[in-house]
Amino acid sequence: MQRGLSGIVPAIEKARLYRGKGGEIMRSAVSRFIACISMAAISLNEKTKRSLVETLNENLKHPNSQIQCAAVDALKHFIPTYLVSAGEKIANDVISKYVTLLDDPNVAARRGGALALGILPYEFLLLKWMPVMSKLCSSCTIEDKADDPDAEARVNSVRGLILVCETLTSNVDQSSDIGESVYAYIKVEVMPALFRALDDYAVDNRGDVGSWVREAAMDALERCTFILCKRDAVAVRAAPAAEDESEPSDMDANAISTTCQLFDSAIAQGLVAGIAKQAVEKIDKIREIAVRTLQRILYNQEQFVPSIPYRKLLEEIIPNNSDLEWAVPTVSYPRLVKILQASCYSKPVLSGLVISTGGLQESLRKASTSALVGYLQDSSINIDDKGKSREYLLSHDILWVLQRYQKCDRVITPTLKTIETLLSKQVFLNKEGHGDFYSELVNLLGPELKGSKDFTKLCAGLSILGYISSQLDGTGTKAFSQLLVFLGHRYPKIRKAAADQVYLVLLQNDSLISAEDMDKAQEVLAETCWEGDVEEARHKRSELNAMAGFGVATSQKSENRQGARAPDVRNAASTDENTSYSSLVEFSGY
Repeated sequence: MQRGLSGIVPAIEKARLYRGKGGEIMRSAVSRFIACISMAAISLNEKTKRSLVETLNENLKHPNSQIQCAAVDALKHFIPTYLVSAGEKIANDVISKYVTLLDDPNVAARRGGALALGILPYEFLLLKWMPVMSKLCSSCTIEDKADDPDAEARVNSVRGLILVCETLTSNVDQSSDIGESVYAYIKVEVMPALFRALDDYAVDNRGDVGSWVREAAMDALERCTFILCKRDAVAVRAAPAAEDESEPSDMDANAISTTCQLFDSAIAQGLVAGIAKQAVEKIDKIREIAVRTLQRILYNQEQFVPSIPYRKLLEEIIPNNSDLEWAVPTVSYPRLVKILQASCYSKPVLSGLVISTGGLQESLRKASTSALVGYLQDSSINIDDKGKSREYLLSHDILWVLQRYQKCDRVITPTLKTIETLLSKQVFLNKEGHGDFYSELVNLLGPELKGSKDFTKLCAGLSILGYISSQLDGTGTKAFSQLLVFLGHRYPKIRKAAADQVYLVLLQNDSLISAEDMDKAQEVLAETCWEGDVEEARHKRSELNAMAGFGVATSQKSENRQGARAPDVRNAASTDENTSYSSLVEFSGY
């Protein structure tokens, strides 16, 4: 009977039953059958073992994820039953094969290889644990190849990495040299790799596929946290036990605790900050997963997680209550914005919050913005830095976000829209002490808006420059000079939006242009067709620059560059009046 069972899979392959419409069903069934053979420990000869391993490896590289998972489940039972006792050479060959798959040009092979490494038994991993973990760490982060990013491979690498960590730490002797090396490697290499995976925002035609990686990374970080904390607890209990001769003093105990501690305050801060950032972003599912993860970290009964900064504040914001619907924006944001009180978390949390407050989804934007404004106006909230207002601290965090994510439109555009919304609600306006914020904001806006083709980003930047230009200080003059530059922008709608902003600024701040030129400037702004010919618009801009007392050198540079090639363009345009955009509009009757 055992010989008959061992010959079923070779017979299926000989009959070529993997071909045709039922081939995928057969592959899954064969993988399940091999898993059952392994659990029953059916005796197999060496040729059959090699044949079954090759079958599973082929299924591992199949693009169908269900077939891959069936193959991985079969390998999980097959390797301990038949290959662990085969010797180190077989073990090294298996490990090398799966590590090599992580560099395979076939994305399905990379996905399967990462999963296969995660289910290897302790006896195999002990031989080459460091190369395996190193390769999985590098596979967790988004590839430099922008043309071939594969989110599923990164998700599987994260899952495989945490499984390898759990397999090693659950079997290795913690006091041995290998045990110490494994735990140190988890702290120094694995945790930073998972933090990088938590910053995966890859997008393709399916949407935010990076959210799959971030979800897996949050789960892996939680499990890694408990691994390190459990080891710390054991080390702290074991250290005093070695001191048999005399009782250690409190100072000695603290020194022992600090020396043995792998999960320190720096890792705890990065962990909470990274997960809290996900808790205030735009995807409902990710927000709920992030808050539930923080709840388990804060209130875990089996393993206490130490060294978390502002733990009491976090416990007040995120109570141990399963009834709260954290996926609902009106429930989560009023609570979670209070994390901005904690200076060590405020910057990462704000970088996630602006994605919601400046996003496209109307209901989410209203709920998150209302919560942020309510936080700024709530007098009952205590601030860590005494003597500094919430607006002042928020302004510094906003500048940090703009500097940290320079030229990253995914973050910069919603950040600018958030600033615009706050300014429209009179936050940061008409109050002393924001001069440095205005000045630095204008300095950062220049490089961001220069050369940008993002209409939403440009309009938000123009609106911010308009608000700052209305302020009666030196920063207003600097912002006004930048605003005038956009009167000669290549996009007609941007020129029109800039002209509207300039007109509003002149109505509110009459110190920017002398009284005798004010009427003429307003007349130029009102009567010029800013959506018409760009050369005429730039000529009018030069007039406004002269009235404001600004040098025209900056605004003339682009005109001179355009002028070098303008004659040929104008001559070509004059030969055929129908090539111009304006003639098309006139012909259409608008």
